Amino acid sequence: MAKFKVFLNYAGYWLLFAVLFAVMFVLFVVVAVGIPFGVMLLIFGAAALLFNEDLIITELAPPFMLFGGLSLIFLSAAFGLLAVKLGYFVSRRFLVIKRRCDRLRDW
Repeated sequence: MAKFKVFLNYAGYWLLFAVLFAVMFVLFVVVAVGIPFGVMLLIFGAAALLFNEDLIITELAPPFMLFGGLSLIFLSAAFGLLAVKLGYFVSRRFLVIKRRCDRLRDW
């Protein structure tokens, strides 16, 4: 019975790990795409304000491009930090599950 409980604990952990790995992967993709796009939007917005142009690449207003780029950069960075925190959560859960399974095996 203890071996079955150990198996269920590890199986549940690996299921949780697979789900959180997929979420972390999506968050890191958002970071990898969002930060360069935000920097590009920020540069275009600053250029539009500097040269008093209404349209450079898009039909967005220059202040919207400027502050939209800044907010996209910070939001993407927050998603990256969230992904890292999820990684720490998964590693702590592994230690808890491992200790629990070690106690079940010794029992």
